[in-house]
Amino acid sequence: MKLSENIGSTADFLDLHMENQGGQLFTIVYQKPSYEPYYLPFNSIHPLHMKKNIIFTMFLRTSRYCSTFQVYLNEREKLRMALLLNKYPNRIIDEQFNHVLSKCNIDQPLDFNNYNLIREKIIETPIKEKIPVDY
Repeated sequence: MKLSENIGSTADFLDLHMENQGGQLFTIVYQKPSYEPYYLPFNSIHPLHMKKNIIFTMFLRTSRYCSTFQVYLNEREKLRMALLLNKYPNRIIDEQFNHVLSKCNIDQPLDFNNYNLIREKIIETPIKEKIPVDY
């Protein structure tokens, strides 16, 4: 891993691009220049729950990282295209997108008016239950 210092109004860290746009923080999913839209092929022998988790996690990341609704829509469609190219059925893609919303107790469709409120709720909602282990 190579670290480099950067002083300016933009920064890329892991899979997040951050930008200062006139005092407002703008964020989006960052992909390295070498990024290729290859995911685990749907026709692989891996269990279905693993394939669904890939979709779920990618949609969750998109919802958390994209600071504007338009950027979110663009990123979601890029993700959908990549998944379709990897033979994922549209039905399962839509199912997992809706699963992200239901896990966060969101029962209304996303739009320009409610995106920021719903995104805040998605960011603050823990996805995995923490179950104490009795040793």
